[in-house]
Amino acid sequence: MSKEKQILQMLQNGYSQRRIASTLRVSRNTVARVVKAASDHGLSKDALESMEETELHHTLFPEEAMLPTLVTPDFPYIHKELLKNGVTLKLLWQEYVDNCRDAGKPPYGYSQYCKPYQDYVVRNKLTMHIQPQPVHQVYD
Repeated sequence: MSKEKQILQMLQNGYSQRRIASTLRVSRNTVARVVKAASDHGLSKDALESMEETELHHTLFPEEAMLPTLVTPDFPYIHKELLKNGVTLKLLWQEYVDNCRDAGKPPYGYSQYCKPYQDYVVRNKLTMHIQPQPVHQVYD
């Protein structure tokens, strides 16, 4: 059951907002935000019980449903490109941002681009083979 539904059910059962927050381990601001959204939309007990969790969330917070979706980076391409000499993750991210802007879609920020890539590498147990470069020492 979603947190929103649990919050509203506990509120209908007479719990205080502070008690709901501590019981569900959410902030009091979250509880207040859900309660305010429910009262703004005039949700009845029957309507609450009949709604699915996603439907309830979209009813309470329609502005969140309208947020633009971000373009997911192509992780196999990123990994393949990183094997090339001189290619960095920052360079590939800049290329990704340019492609997103050309398509008119919002891109991920750099840190939000790197973290899913790192997760992809760990999940797929990928490694990068680095060719050792011989070092020439000069003796005086």
